[in-house]
Amino acid sequence: MRRAIAAAGTALAIALVAAPAAQACSCAPPDPDEMLKEADGAFVGRLMAVRVVDPPEEGEPISTADPTDFIYRVGRVYNGGPGLRRGRRVRVRSVRSEVTCGLPHGRGRLYGLFLTRAGGRWHSNLCSVVTPAQMRRAASSGRSEVPGRADARTCGASRSRLATGVASRRVGALF
Repeated sequence: MRRAIAAAGTALAIALVAAPAAQACSCAPPDPDEMLKEADGAFVGRLMAVRVVDPPEEGEPISTADPTDFIYRVGRVYNGGPGLRRGRRVRVRSVRSEVTCGLPHGRGRLYGLFLTRAGGRWHSNLCSVVTPAQMRRAASSGRSEVPGRADARTCGASRSRLATGVASRRVGALF
């Protein structure tokens, strides 16, 4: 019996050591109230399309970190800015895969997004996504929804929590 347990343990250890290191997005638990205060923009919207920016040619490698535009139809705006108007479509730049903290790919689903504005475009990541209910609660606890204008209290605010998405090696952390 002891030999069987030892053999199983050895086999498991070899499998974990020999397996390629897994990548995963690691986020601090979101604080929607604080994120709403720090964001350049915030809305609840429905994901309409996902488009890779400059897709690789056939035969070229694909990366989970390739820049990708996520197109949303804006529902409710909680912190406005350029292009954030109810009923309009807005492009949000992220990376291709959720593994590297890219936005979720659930077309047709509603998401609450906190955004930063850089280089004339909106940016976000998996760590800046909440449920529509979480967004509503954050807005009702501090402020109400805005009609789509930039809020002077949040423009240029610290973006530390909005940029917390980091890839981390999970398997390597076991040893």
